[in-house]
Amino acid sequence: MHFTLFTGVLVLSCIGLGCCGTCFDASSVLETDAHMEHYVFRKVKSSSVYSCASECLMSSVCMSFNFETRTRTCGLNSNSSNQVAITSQPGFLYSDISNWPKSLAGACSETPCTASRCHVDRLSRASCESEFQGCGAPPTVANAEVHYDGVYEGAVAVYTCGGNFMLCTTRSSRMCQSTGHWNGSVGPCARYIWDIPSRNIQLDLPCGNSRNFTVAANVTPTAIGKVHMDFLSGANILCHIDFRLDDNTVVFSSRFEGVWRSGITLTPVPMSVGTESLVEIRLDQGMYMLAVDGSSIHNFTDRYPNEIMEGLFISGDGRVTAARYTI
Repeated sequence: MHFTLFTGVLVLSCIGLGCCGTCFDASSVLETDAHMEHYVFRKVKSSSVYSCASECLMSSVCMSFNFETRTRTCGLNSNSSNQVAITSQPGFLYSDISNWPKSLAGACSETPCTASRCHVDRLSRASCESEFQGCGAPPTVANAEVHYDGVYEGAVAVYTCGGNFMLCTTRSSRMCQSTGHWNGSVGPCARYIWDIPSRNIQLDLPCGNSRNFTVAANVTPTAIGKVHMDFLSGANILCHIDFRLDDNTVVFSSRFEGVWRSGITLTPVPMSVGTESLVEIRLDQGMYMLAVDGSSIHNFTDRYPNEIMEGLFISGDGRVTAARYTI
């Protein structure tokens, strides 16, 4: 069905191709419902697959092309199927340009251009001119996938973080500019979910310092000892929560420049050995709010609101099976 749109052009183009009893068989060199991703350096409107092939032949960079049959859009690729796998894409035709007769380039077939493009003026005179060759592959972002169809001017690269990571910028895409660079910046992707059972685990605050967040951790005490939860800023402990199962108390305190400040002691400990508990700590408007298994335990004033928060360190006689930050 896709071949019917250029069958008529096939016959008309026969004269220009210098037929020798038979016409050039375009169907033998075209792949249906296929295209090449990532290597499109130029997009143009083309009346037919033949004019698309002609555009490719006039470029010294072009090694293959995609032709979208519905919109009649021609995408010139800087690579061929000998080097890159072709992907399935309904509504597209794909071909390596090496399979096409050079005569389709008209006057340009006799004018070789190196690292540039051939241009034909109104008097059918061919000359070489500079050609934009794309932005190159978009910059990578750790723990993210990037999706883009090409590197032509106006191409968009969209970034998606992995399942346990969140994007730290409000924008998730970059665009290829005529300067050959991708605009703006995206990322990083920061971890906000931990789902591997661990002891003595460091949960870095995703996307840097924040004075408003909730961290929820599934914690199982493993012995009649202590489970420590410390919110850190370098060597300083901005908020220390100590579940002391050995004396059935919960202690809230802080340590700054090596000096412990006065603590607050509560009883009993809302946890037991061998039983998993959901521990939630919310920092909001200068207050740490602790809840265990849905029950509020205590609100502890943030003593160092101007310090840079780095994350939470859970240590002692406890195993963390899962944890999650919400910002």
